[in-house]
Amino acid sequence: MSNKAHTAVVNRIVTRYQGTALNGGLFDVSAGEWLIAVETTATLATTFARIQALTGTHYIAVTNQESLDEALRLTDGTSVGVMNSQGDIVKTAE
Repeated sequence: MSNKAHTAVVNRIVTRYQGTALNGGLFDVSAGEWLIAVETTATLATTFARIQALTGTHYIAVTNQESLDEALRLTDGTSVGVMNSQGDIVKTAE
């Protein structure tokens, strides 16, 4: 389900990284070799559990500061990267 904050973050990331918005599926944006899932606090843990074992360069972008803190906690020690709501990379994907 999409909300205004989710849509705004997707649009910012698409513009910033010259990506493509994806409709449906696990990821919301494709930008080069990156796949980016934009998540709220409510969907963060479930999405992280689904993407942590995938190969490739994956990011979780969050819609607010509370989600950012939780995303950093969840992804600590993993290859999954984290972006804030402006599309800034806070934790680089490995």
